[in-house]
Amino acid sequence: MMKTKSFAGTAAMMLAGFHAAAPALAQEKTSGIQPLEWVSGNTTIRIYGQIDEGALSFDDGEKTTNYGLVGNKNSSSRLGLRTLTALDSGWDMTGNFEFEYVPHGSTAVDQTDPDEADYDLRKTNIRKMELAFSSDRYGKFWLGQGSMASDGSAKSDLSGTTVIASAAVADIGGGLFRMDDGVLSDISTSDAYSDYNGLGRKMRVRYDSPSFNGFRIMTSFGQDVLAEKDGNYYDIAAHYQGDLEAFDLEGGLAYSRKQAEDIDILSGSVSGLHKASGLNLTLAAAQESAAGDGSYGYVKLGWKRDFFAIGTTALSLDYYTGDDVVEDGSDSQSYGVAMVQRVDRWNTDWYLGLRNYDYDDDTADYQDGLSTMIGFRVQF
Repeated sequence: MMKTKSFAGTAAMMLAGFHAAAPALAQEKTSGIQPLEWVSGNTTIRIYGQIDEGALSFDDGEKTTNYGLVGNKNSSSRLGLRTLTALDSGWDMTGNFEFEYVPHGSTAVDQTDPDEADYDLRKTNIRKMELAFSSDRYGKFWLGQGSMASDGSAKSDLSGTTVIASAAVADIGGGLFRMDDGVLSDISTSDAYSDYNGLGRKMRVRYDSPSFNGFRIMTSFGQDVLAEKDGNYYDIAAHYQGDLEAFDLEGGLAYSRKQAEDIDILSGSVSGLHKASGLNLTLAAAQESAAGDGSYGYVKLGWKRDFFAIGTTALSLDYYTGDDVVEDGSDSQSYGVAMVQRVDRWNTDWYLGLRNYDYDDDTADYQDGLSTMIGFRVQF
């Protein structure tokens, strides 16, 4: 476990991030939970966040471990402050500071110590601390801690079940694989499955082009300052978002480079939703050129309908297959089912997810794992 960083240092970074950046403030749906928002002249300030907790259990083939309430790493609990200022020049200046806190996370738990939690605060809990300037004509320029251009390239998904089911299938894993001889291995679901979702969040400079018929090109250059890792990171990505007559469609494709580790990542995803029926299809794939040359493919079938007046119901079935994610010769497969019920009035999603994990390599035989998670996410 890492030692606690200086709280004063963390607080100073929080204050410094007050005017840091993100997208323009979005319109909120009418609900029983209203955002905390203040308007002064041409500046809007909003406090936002979410709480996402669920009960998780993991069956490793011989023993079922119940972890109780855990933080859902598919969409972590967080708190943020966002600003938008319309400048006289016609540009918008946006700022964003966002902090997450998941002491008992769904990816961190395992059978060896199911009650272990890490309550330390550290710099890496800061998700965003950024400043951006944008215009319809020239695009958007970013500076600070936040998403690299490739972040989200494997996460295009219109199914409505991403809070509990996505290409990051290990996010509700929470367990070690048990070998056929009954001994727990040291291979966790987090080791065996990866979505290779670009470069994540770094301290970076980034540029997004204006949208051309739904297409945007983004590129960024950064360093992992908060985790204190050496080396440069850079990437380029393309994104599409379209509202067609019968379909909604979105997708992304990215090339990423971790210079110090000599790793290249090619990642992409596409998702389409048929508006009339609510049927949707999501595809994702990626390859990492490293020691193991890991790769995967992912497919999800979904259905969204307004069965109840309270909000949309989303159902999905998905399948993941990965090669060489842990080491050469390893094979990772997973399938899962998910249900999410939206409650519009309270900006809340209630969810249930079941996922089977099947892992093999050349050194041993392993039993399948099965995770079950039920929980809620409330947003404000």
